Amino acid sequence: MQVVATIFMTAITPPSTMWERYPQYGQLMFKRAIGDSPEMESAKSAAKVIKPHIRPNDRILDVGCGVGHYLRSLQRELNVPFHYTGADATASYIALAQQAWAGTPNVTFKQANIFDLPFGDGEFDVVMCNNVLLHLPSVQTPLEQLARVAKRVLLVRTLIGDRSFRIQDVQSHERCPDLFQGGANELEFRADGEPVSAIWYNIYSQNYIRQVLMRRQNVESVEIWEDADFDASKINAEVGRDKAQHGVTQASGRIQTNGYMLMPWSYALAQIKR
Repeated sequence: MQVVATIFMTAITPPSTMWERYPQYGQLMFKRAIGDSPEMESAKSAAKVIKPHIRPNDRILDVGCGVGHYLRSLQRELNVPFHYTGADATASYIALAQQAWAGTPNVTFKQANIFDLPFGDGEFDVVMCNNVLLHLPSVQTPLEQLARVAKRVLLVRTLIGDRSFRIQDVQSHERCPDLFQGGANELEFRADGEPVSAIWYNIYSQNYIRQVLMRRQNVESVEIWEDADFDASKINAEVGRDKAQHGVTQASGRIQTNGYMLMPWSYALAQIKR
């Protein structure tokens, strides 16, 4: 959700553009933000993971905040006062977030690009970025930016495994006409083999994520583990709740899937030194 279109291959739909073309998803997140729909399992999990690292009056930056639905989980889970800043590249999400949280003390939202975050070095005590990196064409600069603006802790949730994979969910007019970048009669792939439009679902190896973060002089350590803290029945309930969603995650036991793809959701927690 945080990327400038010019850095993408022309065939790939930039996440910020994709979400603008898919307002139904923003409305679903809005309902979660205001408490009319259940919290995401990942939001509940991330709030529990970050809780032991929060101190009174910490400044928290949530990159890829959407409409602030993670804030709902943070407010419920954290038992100390904190200052929250949500950043997202999608303008309509920021507008919805400001509507959902209007008048809430110590809460601000800002449109921002994860490849060039408009914040100072170590400006935030805790930085979190959930369900974003998998949709980017590259993550080295985003990870460096996230670590740069963190003062004490960085928490990232994305797809991490023992190997790295470049994966594209190729769109077609028949399957997702609201997101497809071509005409009604256009094929999914161009003559050169590139997709007309697609969304990244990249998986990165633990070694790569750790190496990128540890190259930052201010990163002291990196811990990576699988996110197994979810209720499969609640994830599957989302499938029936919003039939219009594209690429809906489903779960069977401790395994999450998206179509034919296994999704190794994991956390990377970096301790920052200043």
